[in-house]
Amino acid sequence: MNPDTNKLSATLEALIIASDEPLSLARLRDLSDASSADIRAALAELEAHYQGRGITLQEVAGGWQFRSAPEYAAQVQQLWQTRPPRLSRSMLETLAIIAYRQPVTRAEIEMLRGLKVSSSIIGGLQERSWIKVLGRKEVPGRPHLYGTGRQFLIDFGLSSLSDLPEIAQLMDQEELESADQEDQLLLHADEAQDETDEYPGDADAAGEAGLGPVNTNFD
Repeated sequence: MNPDTNKLSATLEALIIASDEPLSLARLRDLSDASSADIRAALAELEAHYQGRGITLQEVAGGWQFRSAPEYAAQVQQLWQTRPPRLSRSMLETLAIIAYRQPVTRAEIEMLRGLKVSSSIIGGLQERSWIKVLGRKEVPGRPHLYGTGRQFLIDFGLSSLSDLPEIAQLMDQEELESADQEDQLLLHADEAQDETDEYPGDADAAGEAGLGPVNTNFD
């Protein structure tokens, strides 16, 4: 490592350690007066330097941050006497739907879950800054559209939403078949709604034909 790169690496190391949030390339460029190419080279040197040690340099939420190595998580957790509150299954399911289907309304979340989503669940996720309101859907009532926030990426160690695992990797064969059946039902319901919107007089007939609201809870 040449002296200039060594000095830049030390500068970036100090900046990243001192920051309480991931620092983006643009922010590091402003703070160090170095070029993007030089910063990337210095970051690569730092990543290599910390490999196999107790802390690692990770790209998280579009920036860089030092974190304890995952293999020492159990020991690090002993620093805190109280455990963080466990998330309920309902909250985790709601968060997963928002992460994978965003932007999404509460009604759409409820359709996918097959269960009501309480205000406490939405509020709890918002308090953690994991989700936020992205806007309103241009339909009657103009409901809020929800999506994930930057804190979601930080807390789950993701550089971007593209780092989310494929849904298929999280499901067994039975769940995949159920999800495929659910998608078919949702598509069928959407087509039925389109026909009803186009021919309002046929709404009653559509209901009699079994094309009303779809319950997607297959448990």
